[in-house]
Amino acid sequence: MDQQQTSSPNKTTVLLQECIQLVLSYLQFNQLPTLCSLLRVNKTLFQLTVPILYLNPFLIVRSRGIWSEDEKAERLEHLLRLFISELDPAIRAQLPPLAYVDEDDEQEVWTSSTSSTTVDSPQDAAAIPEVSRGYFYHYRRLDHSFLASRAIPKVFATFSRTQSQAVLAQLDKVFLQHCGGRALSICMAAHRVRSFVGMIPILKCLRRIELHRMECVADENLQEIVDWIKTHNDTHGTLRELQMGGHSEYDNKYYDGDADSQLNDFRRYKASEFDDDDTNSRRDLALLPQTYRTLTELDTRSWSGAWPMIDQVPVEDLFRLVMDYGEGVAPDKGTSFMLRCKGLKVLDLYVPAQDTFRDVAYLFKSRFHPHSVSEDNLQSMAMPQSAIASTSTTPSPLAPVKNALTDGTAILPPVEKLYISGHHDNLRNALEDAPVGLSQTLRILKVTSMERYTVEKPSITWGYPSLHVQMPFLVDLQLQGDIALEFHFGVLRSCPNLISFKLMVNGLFSCGQPGNPIDEILSLRKLQCLQLLGKWPLTKEFVHGIGTRLTGLKMLDLARCFGVELEEVLESVEGLEFLWRVGWDMEEVSGAEELVERWRVRMPRVSVGFIQANEFYA
Repeated sequence: MDQQQTSSPNKTTVLLQECIQLVLSYLQFNQLPTLCSLLRVNKTLFQLTVPILYLNPFLIVRSRGIWSEDEKAERLEHLLRLFISELDPAIRAQLPPLAYVDEDDEQEVWTSSTSSTTVDSPQDAAAIPEVSRGYFYHYRRLDHSFLASRAIPKVFATFSRTQSQAVLAQLDKVFLQHCGGRALSICMAAHRVRSFVGMIPILKCLRRIELHRMECVADENLQEIVDWIKTHNDTHGTLRELQMGGHSEYDNKYYDGDADSQLNDFRRYKASEFDDDDTNSRRDLALLPQTYRTLTELDTRSWSGAWPMIDQVPVEDLFRLVMDYGEGVAPDKGTSFMLRCKGLKVLDLYVPAQDTFRDVAYLFKSRFHPHSVSEDNLQSMAMPQSAIASTSTTPSPLAPVKNALTDGTAILPPVEKLYISGHHDNLRNALEDAPVGLSQTLRILKVTSMERYTVEKPSITWGYPSLHVQMPFLVDLQLQGDIALEFHFGVLRSCPNLISFKLMVNGLFSCGQPGNPIDEILSLRKLQCLQLLGKWPLTKEFVHGIGTRLTGLKMLDLARCFGVELEEVLESVEGLEFLWRVGWDMEEVSGAEELVERWRVRMPRVSVGFIQANEFYA
């Protein structure tokens, strides 16, 4: 009995730390202020939070929208120096000598014949907190070639594009040597794969490969990459993720050969891996994912020929699939590849055709709502290929479904997070079919329209009234662009557990539509974040209902809405216990400063004003 009493607290503590660690893992990229605050709570949270912050510090700095480019460059420089200080002196000696800025802000090159003097300046070394040492587990989780734009020139005093690229390549190898068996990912230029062959023995935990400079892939390069993957599979067998594309280069058109002008103007360099054209349409690039023994994550970022070849990609074990290019000739088997994705949780797709999700919707209806499958659908399954091709942008998607249903191989993909974009017509059909087919698992649905479109009346009904779809797990719904005007508010009855609901429409015209009142929003009793960005018509009754029915609301953004005054909104939501932010277009409010100051006294916990994008998604 005594032994149980003494051992019980230890078990409870271990379980608690594991739970907290899992929760904190979801805050890595979008809740940086929260993570920084947790550092100061206690020793346990400090030990759990610091590894997350230093797991990918460069990307965290790069993605912070509230910092200017100069502030980001300063932080990237400091992080790079901190990273270098972690290296073993023997490994650090492989790098060029470092530069530092003295008290007079004069840049000097620090040279020495000994490896011990190639560390940071005394000022920088003193600024590095002792508690942060040793937490850099691996070098680059994602592409960090943007370091060559401003951080590397400042840290190493490089004057040209070639010099900075050479230093970046050295950093790759040096940090891989430093990480050794702990490295989880590696970034390789497609034409330089041969230089990484000798590192295969030490990359025993490698999970992810990021291939850059995809436009350089030729027959010889492709075979080298395939051989590299096969060799690693035979040696370690740990590869699971593949990203095809994503790199940054200098802006060549500004290069004039003047070293002094380049050193004084670092803004001439591009700072994003998406700035350059890095696309390749070769169909035989399908050999790369096919070479993997087990592929759980695939990002076809720069492979413009991914869509026609998607039915040749092993998708059975995929957990995450990203396809930015949804154009080109349709795959031979249509969109039936989704019915083979038995483990797919995250799907980020540029919708290529109007019938992209028709297979998934039909399979769901035939299994759970057979009465909703009309005779027309059954007849279309038996239609010849030529007849279907005349009315669809892809080969028959229903014929593969029929075969799969017959032999029992069709699987509804368990997608939890769905991000889709594309042209309006394709999106409209996808937004009608995808939520129906994925209704039993979908948690997050975000849709972005890529073009302006005139919408006379909403068409998104999710099969209502003939089909009553329930989406019990959907907590985040966001529609951006004119596709939001296709949304019928009546379908909100299908997702009563929504926590975040955002409709964002640009334009000067009213978003109101006859027969489509926004009052259905008030039925979302669990809503915590509501954003109606655009010319949405509001009524006093609706605003009053926000304060009485949406009692859990934390953020309310009604910027550019019309029909009520800001004063009326604030009076209605004054009693909300958890509300801390109200968004409004203050340029249209007379006496805005006096009004905000008056309500700051009445509701000190609530901040009123226009909500910037970087604040809303912080």
